[in-house]
Amino acid sequence: MDSWSLSLFVSGIDSVARLGRFTAQEGSPSYFHTTGTRILRGRGITIEDTKNSPKVMIVSEAMARALWPGRDAIGRCIRVRADTMPCTTVVGIAENVKDWSLTEGSGLQYYLPIEQNPAGSTDLIIFIRVRGKASDYVETVRRTLQPEMPGSAYVFVQPMTDVIGPQERSWQSGATMFVAFSGLALILAAIGLYGVIAFDVALRTHELGVRIALGAQVHDVLRLIVGAGVRFAAVGVMVGLALTLAGGRFVSPLLFGVSARDPWILGAVTALLFGVALAASAIPALRATRVDPNVALREE
Repeated sequence: MDSWSLSLFVSGIDSVARLGRFTAQEGSPSYFHTTGTRILRGRGITIEDTKNSPKVMIVSEAMARALWPGRDAIGRCIRVRADTMPCTTVVGIAENVKDWSLTEGSGLQYYLPIEQNPAGSTDLIIFIRVRGKASDYVETVRRTLQPEMPGSAYVFVQPMTDVIGPQERSWQSGATMFVAFSGLALILAAIGLYGVIAFDVALRTHELGVRIALGAQVHDVLRLIVGAGVRFAAVGVMVGLALTLAGGRFVSPLLFGVSARDPWILGAVTALLFGVALAASAIPALRATRVDPNVALREE
């Protein structure tokens, strides 16, 4: 596998280069499986893609949208290196991947069979997928490949975690701080919500006593109190969600691989706060219904 940049020519587009920097990747039939890059439509590289077979390429989803917006890229013709070259046919659409950086990248990649490589690259990178910890296989892989290298060339083996590790550390530190402060804020919000609702229910002990003394059923009293607590929580949750959705765009640059408006996270927090409101209403209300009405009536 190797990567580089080539001149591309597409019918109907005066300059492909002005649309962005398109990065070429050459690979073997096992490239996509090894790297974990999914083929969204069409096919990947196969053993039938040899130097004597029709030239083919797989393009990323972003590249397909850039060159043929609103149209199907499968079967399209791209001329590589010169507009006089034979057509290289698009046979597959691959998912977008990051290139050189975890946070930046246009996703404008295309993939060529290594047997049809038009550039003649000098540096070769081989991806190897292993089971278990990659660092445990470094020396084994190096010893296996070294005899295959011509001359005195040295095989350098590096786990992918070591390649992307330095870029991940800052994000991991930031994520840890986000989780810590977010968790603390959520705990404080839950405690505050419970305290406010429970205190409000305690103040209504006299009212509950009067209702029960006049014949109100326990389930009716519980429905009244719990309903009021949930409505109170609903107002706060709706205001919080509105502020979250409005301010999400300011937080997004600080996040990696997570949306500031992730519905699962927002749903979980909303469910937790409603659960706290339910408990804060039901527990004191249930306790108040068990008090002797005569005692509750004398409560000041």
